[in-house]
Amino acid sequence: MARSTCIKCEGHLFELAEHDPGGFAQHKYNLVQCSGCGTVVGAVDYYNLGTLIHQLAEKLGVPLDR
Repeated sequence: MARSTCIKCEGHLFELAEHDPGGFAQHKYNLVQCSGCGTVVGAVDYYNLGTLIHQLAEKLGVPLDR
């Protein structure tokens, strides 16, 4: 299997860093960045929609695992 490598420093460890563009808390997202040098290699949603849907369904008493 291929090993992910940072294009800047050739490191192999990555982390999520919360980003709040311009102080708009409702538009937060997570940046995937190199743990060594901080180079951003991607971005993902801040909120996990699958988890939110399951929590809402549970509160409403709707089974999702039929």
